[in-house]
Amino acid sequence: MRRARPLLGTIVEIEVDGVAQADAERAIARAFEAVSLVQRLMSFHDAGSDIGRINRAAFRKPVAVHPWTARVLRHAAAFHAASNGLFDCAVGFELMRRELLPSNDLDHVCKGDFSAVRLSEDRSVRLTAAVAIDLGGIAKGYAVDRAVASLRAAGVRCATVNAGGDLRVMGEIDQPIHVHVPGRGLLQAGLLRNGAIATSSSFATVGRNGAPESPDSTADRRAYSVVAPSCIVADSLTKILVQSGEPQHPCFGRFGATAFISGGDLQSMAA
Repeated sequence: MRRARPLLGTIVEIEVDGVAQADAERAIARAFEAVSLVQRLMSFHDAGSDIGRINRAAFRKPVAVHPWTARVLRHAAAFHAASNGLFDCAVGFELMRRELLPSNDLDHVCKGDFSAVRLSEDRSVRLTAAVAIDLGGIAKGYAVDRAVASLRAAGVRCATVNAGGDLRVMGEIDQPIHVHVPGRGLLQAGLLRNGAIATSSSFATVGRNGAPESPDSTADRRAYSVVAPSCIVADSLTKILVQSGEPQHPCFGRFGATAFISGGDLQSMAA
């Protein structure tokens, strides 16, 4: 059974096998609820979300957040440290400057990096500088992982969750995987079992070096993919791959991931 809903700024698809129809419907509905909660907690656009409250107040006082938000922020801090700043979720200022994100009530925001974020044991967040956090480069992967966890808790043993190219497969059956290469469409990349893959492009990534103003004919037309045990890792590490251009970057081995860059003929470089 396969179901799809518009969430996280994309179409999220959930497919399950080996479960009775009624049980599958219930399991899929709960999995979508998990994805919806991630969206509500971590939306940059919603002033009342955890991220909205952090960006508006945490430079003045600590802001308490949901356990899921705290977990994603801890992952973001780990990726930021391991990549020497290549992975950075404190890119709100740059995205607002380029009018890629709204700046409502955020005139105070300044340029900075994720080192300004402090997360306490009680899940309160404070900012040492008035940066703006955007979890667009990590939350989608986490949402996929939460959906898979929900399906597993419901007794599902074989499933696929796909959120706009952030994909995780659960089960002992090899699943064919396709990568979207800019200008070439979907090309087969291999088989995946009990793992995750995420793919990004250079014009979809913002980090330490900023982002292109807009994709054009001179833009990098390659696809940057990472395979990892979890989708939060795969999703996040694609940003490091795009900026470093190095499938052998030490971050991939550290987090149990494999990276490859796909061109027009889908030549791959394995970490």
